[in-house]
Amino acid sequence: MVAMIHFWSTLDETNPGSPAPPPSLPFRRPADYYASPVGENKPIFPKWVPYGCGSAAIVLLIVVFLAGIFVARGGIGSLFEFMFSSMQGDIDKMFTKDVQPAQKAAFDREMNAMRERVRQNRLPSDRLPPLLRDFRDAISDQRVTPAEAEKLTNEMHALNSGQKPGATR
Repeated sequence: MVAMIHFWSTLDETNPGSPAPPPSLPFRRPADYYASPVGENKPIFPKWVPYGCGSAAIVLLIVVFLAGIFVARGGIGSLFEFMFSSMQGDIDKMFTKDVQPAQKAAFDREMNAMRERVRQNRLPSDRLPPLLRDFRDAISDQRVTPAEAEKLTNEMHALNSGQKPGATR
């Protein structure tokens, strides 16, 4: 019996009846926010935030969906063709004086054939990275030498004839 009295007396000491008032802080603790009734809580965000962010998410999903349709219907070919068109104009200006007119004509002929194949999606895009790497290496110094022009022409000829890129190296 004495043990039970001692148990009840220690229980009362460890669990006091009313909690101590919280110290006054310059900010509101999360526990106070969640413990208070719903009517007392001021919203963290304005009412328009869920609608604005939700609308932005819907617009983003629509844009991604339309981009998927564009890519699935072969639109990526027209983007690559535009890129190669602008590269062709830049490279034509970067030819050094010792590049022969025949080399320039062969380069333009192979580039136009490749652009046509890209536009019609008849050139697999996984074959383009080695050629793009060679383009980058050739124009990195803002000039294209006869050896670089020959290498690029051969690479494009290999792509246009269906060979693996780099087979002419």
